[in-house]
Amino acid sequence: MTVEGVVVRAHGKFFIVHSHGKNITCKIRGRLRFKSHSVTPVAVGDDVIVTLESDGIGVIEQVEERRTVFFRAAKGLDSKRQTIAANLDQLAVVVSTKNPGLKPGLIDRFLIVAAIGEMCPVIIINKVDLGEPAILAELVKGYANIDIPVLLTSAITGEGCHAVLNVLREHRTILAGHSGVGKTALINRLIPGLNLMVGEVSDSSNRGIHTTSLVELFELPTGGFVADSPGIKVLGLWKVEKADLAGYYPEMQKFLGECRFTGCSHTHEPDCAIKEAVRGGNIPRFRYENYVAILDSL
Repeated sequence: MTVEGVVVRAHGKFFIVHSHGKNITCKIRGRLRFKSHSVTPVAVGDDVIVTLESDGIGVIEQVEERRTVFFRAAKGLDSKRQTIAANLDQLAVVVSTKNPGLKPGLIDRFLIVAAIGEMCPVIIINKVDLGEPAILAELVKGYANIDIPVLLTSAITGEGCHAVLNVLREHRTILAGHSGVGKTALINRLIPGLNLMVGEVSDSSNRGIHTTSLVELFELPTGGFVADSPGIKVLGLWKVEKADLAGYYPEMQKFLGECRFTGCSHTHEPDCAIKEAVRGGNIPRFRYENYVAILDSL
């Protein structure tokens, strides 16, 4: 007997597939490993066909074509990519106001990854109970102007969590960001009784301590799924060329081609339309500074 389902957890050689209200523990058919061009032939979020071998036990026979993908370069294998999760509607970038501090540059990296993987981006700024950094108002306005939702939350007090539920309703969404920003604590708020282990922030480094070691999808009480994910220290961009980077910034796109020089990097060249737009307030300065920092890293 075969059934359809969605992979909600991957752990080593075993996968948990949610099908018709039940979870099935599965291995994958060997041929799937050899057919895949990825180091992750089956990922959380994949829609799969499972052959049931006994009650609650099965074998993944087929992985349906992925509609969207959240991936990064596979460690030590530049020619392959590691799929973190698949078939997600939304990528929610989670950052915190403090402990660890707000990092707009990381937000932009995740927005680029969302665009490449064809996911709708959402920004969640957590820990607002700890105070608001000076850049917060500018940041919220800048992203709102390019139609990216920005939600201000506190997993401790519950502030903003109802708005998060509304945005996640009936979608498959992954929460991604550094360790310690409160991804797991937010999920505990959204799904009462789940009680996932929450990590601390190191006093010496002001960085989060990893508690989530794998990606897992959890069913929301309002419908849809939300995925927790391990904290990402560095998010490399998969095959993004310097010449293409400005195209991932919607507010820059309308000025492309108006610079004096063909192939303008928008950094040091004179008569640059992008730099002029920054000076004129048509492009937020923090976004331009993020662009320059990412450009230098490519």
